[in-house]
Amino acid sequence: MTIIAIAIFGIGLTFWYSPSQLISRSTEGLASSCEQVRTEITQLYPTNAEPHYQVTNPDLLQQVMYRETSKLQGVEGGYWDVASEFFGYAFPTYVGSSIKTDVPQSEMALLSALSRQAVDESNILTSVRQSVDAAVITVSCPVTTHRGLAAWLMKRTSLVPASLVGVLFGIFGLLAVIGTMMLVRNRNFERGWLTEREKLTEQLHDEAAPVPTTSAINDVQPFLLLLYQARQKRHNAERAINSLEAKLGQINELSIIGRAALAFAEELRGRIEQLQRDVTTVVSDTSTHQFEKLQRELDAAEYLCQALAQIDVRHKKQGPVAEVAMNRWTRALADFHQQRHANDRQTIAAVCDDDVHVITNPLLLRFTLDIIILHSLKFGPQAGEIFIRVCKQDDNVVLEVVDENPSVRRDVEQNLFRFDDVKPERYGDGLRLVKDLVSSLKGSVEFQSNGEISRFILKIPMTS
Repeated sequence: MTIIAIAIFGIGLTFWYSPSQLISRSTEGLASSCEQVRTEITQLYPTNAEPHYQVTNPDLLQQVMYRETSKLQGVEGGYWDVASEFFGYAFPTYVGSSIKTDVPQSEMALLSALSRQAVDESNILTSVRQSVDAAVITVSCPVTTHRGLAAWLMKRTSLVPASLVGVLFGIFGLLAVIGTMMLVRNRNFERGWLTEREKLTEQLHDEAAPVPTTSAINDVQPFLLLLYQARQKRHNAERAINSLEAKLGQINELSIIGRAALAFAEELRGRIEQLQRDVTTVVSDTSTHQFEKLQRELDAAEYLCQALAQIDVRHKKQGPVAEVAMNRWTRALADFHQQRHANDRQTIAAVCDDDVHVITNPLLLRFTLDIIILHSLKFGPQAGEIFIRVCKQDDNVVLEVVDENPSVRRDVEQNLFRFDDVKPERYGDGLRLVKDLVSSLKGSVEFQSNGEISRFILKIPMTS
């Protein structure tokens, strides 16, 4: 762009100082000045007065000419009259050592002929005599206040040789061509660079595609190699992380199964101990009530044995999936804990919306709610109600276990699902197993406490 700007400026400057332009500007300037002289002389005489036949006040006209030529550098002027020939000569900007007081003899014939013709044609006329390095420009205009009177102006102008002008035009034209070629080449390079950059950007955004190791842009080549190496290292790291995550997932699943099996075994051991006590009681008391109680304990132990047998550690499955009618299922759950674990002042109630069915693992769901209800019975109020509510929400089933425990501290809420102890020392701690079991059912669990009641909220997909 700089070369093109210099070339355009040089061409414009050469054109401005070319002989034709210099002569044209000088001619226009002299014609304008001559017109100004004629206007000033006209203002010296009354409007619509008859033209004078002779000049009676040459000094006044000379003052007008002197004032006008003093504004123009290198311009001399005067008047020509049919009767008195030349008079009123003025050259105020002359820089020579002598004083010029008259028209040069070499120009008298030209000035006389040009002035006579201007008077005859009543029009401004110009004359240019041009040599290789100079030009003499003459302008004559008729003065209408006098008959046969004309004003004239003359200027000698130095010219730049035409050969030099041609050489300058050629040099600056060549610079313009070179600059244009460089600009076009640079634009083509930029366009190609942008196209290559967009191509590389599209390729690099697709992380599944390999990184190109070659490019038309040489400066980008080292960065592509570095990016290729970095992406290879990242892919290797991702594969290692995925492998570790898979192993951790398997370990976590086995951990969940192991903790659930341990909890079932502990529960079963308690049932067997109770059975031993009940058998001893039946031996001494053969009433129907004792036999019914023993039968219920046997049924519970059988259920736990079957549930424990369904946990397949080898295939990492937590029992079969079945459709559960939540209305009947939650009522049976509440009745079971009301009979087995609640004291005389604790009440367990269940409310469920009609036609709520969920396809899930009933064993894990039952064990999850068992843990929560047992926690609420132990650490909740010893006199009050524990409320189980089931409803639909979008594609999920929401189960809420609410107790009237107003004293849950903030630090308990923070540690609620962090520890693995199935039998915590205080309310809420050690429910990590609940979180893991709900996660295996593709659901979520959260805890809320407003200072008056505590609420466990489980969200289980309709099909988990």
